[in-house]
Amino acid sequence: MTTEAATYTEQEFIADAREAFTANRDPMHQAHAVAGLLRRAFASGWPENSPKFGDGDGTFEVYRDAELGHPGPGFVVLAYRQPPQQIKRPAPHDHGVCWVVYGVKSGSNAQTRYAYRYSGDRSELPSFEKTQEILQRDGDVDYFLPGEIHSVQGSTEEETIYVRITSMDLNDVQRHRYDVESGRSAVFSSATTVNP
Repeated sequence: MTTEAATYTEQEFIADAREAFTANRDPMHQAHAVAGLLRRAFASGWPENSPKFGDGDGTFEVYRDAELGHPGPGFVVLAYRQPPQQIKRPAPHDHGVCWVVYGVKSGSNAQTRYAYRYSGDRSELPSFEKTQEILQRDGDVDYFLPGEIHSVQGSTEEETIYVRITSMDLNDVQRHRYDVESGRSAVFSSATTVNP
């Protein structure tokens, strides 16, 4: 007897994501739970089957919550249809006090994590180093916690459909952009610049 996998609807996904915010106030647990939900949604053909996901290239807002988020209200679910990218990798950045989940439904994204490393000599500045490189392919979901530094590069060869879930609207959050060579950072807001 063959059993078909149960369909996981967009409405169920959103309801479960809301529950992830109320079930635990710890950002790591929230991000981990939402990442698992996104994997389940991908397995049901989402976001392509969403009425909010268009045919053309671009960014599609699927959901914005006015009550829940971390550390304050306003988590946002965005879906993207991105043609092959011919631009260089954007500068490393953080998401301030927010966490973010990135999932690739089809295509690929390259994610790179960075961190400061301290030597035993307290008189030296820390070095700024790559700590992990991740190639996200079909169905891969990863998350970045508050203050984690990363960069993302879309595929240069294929269309990529991916989802980004932020624990708050990044337009309301001060963040940092980092210089790879010096490790220096500058504060910015997505409301005044392009969202990385």
